[in-house]
Amino acid sequence: MGRFITFGTAFLATGLAASAASASFTANYMGYGNFQSHSVGYSTALAWNSVASVSMFNLKLAEHRWEVGGETVYTWCAQLYQGVTAGNAYQYQAVALELAPQTPPAPGPMGAAKATILRDAMSRWLDSDGRVVASAGTADARTAAFCALAWEIIHENLQTTDAMVGKGRISLQSGAFRAGLTGEAAAIFTAMVNSLGQGGFQGVSAEGWNSPTVQDQFRLVPSPGSIALLGLAGLCVRRRR
Repeated sequence: MGRFITFGTAFLATGLAASAASASFTANYMGYGNFQSHSVGYSTALAWNSVASVSMFNLKLAEHRWEVGGETVYTWCAQLYQGVTAGNAYQYQAVALELAPQTPPAPGPMGAAKATILRDAMSRWLDSDGRVVASAGTADARTAAFCALAWEIIHENLQTTDAMVGKGRISLQSGAFRAGLTGEAAAIFTAMVNSLGQGGFQGVSAEGWNSPTVQDQFRLVPSPGSIALLGLAGLCVRRRR
């Protein structure tokens, strides 16, 4: 299930994704894929180990389906405080995963340590189409579990540049981000967290989709070493010139 990439390949993929940010692209939002609804809360100022109360709201923990250049693309939202509407087209810029999401609103770019943890989670738990692997459990529960893990990684104030230390600070019961997962989703989430960093942090080609006005996204790039859909086309154009 996991996929290792060398440090050289990782840096190359990051550089290619960053180069794609020079041009925006249009993504047509088709709506939710698999999802479950669970209680979620976020209080930006709380430290990772804070147990102060947080207001909780019922949200869909979902994968998102898009049409980009005639292809169906699956992404995961990187922000709680903005949204997208099914049937609408949006302009995004593809950026290195470390640069997503942009701010405002919170939490701002995740940086290197969080991106390392998130790439590891994507490597272990996402299939080549960017959806959670079938072996993780039933579709809606595994989707909710991965979404909660991604939100926790991105939104939590981990206060470290060490990915392994950051992994040890992941919890849905304390800190800035909280989620009240239940049933199968809770069990899958625990398995996902326990797997992080085992045998070393793994990596995949991944990118963020940033927008100043709507909900930022991130996704696994299906082809190893490839970049954003329109970024690849742009490279081909530059080569011909």
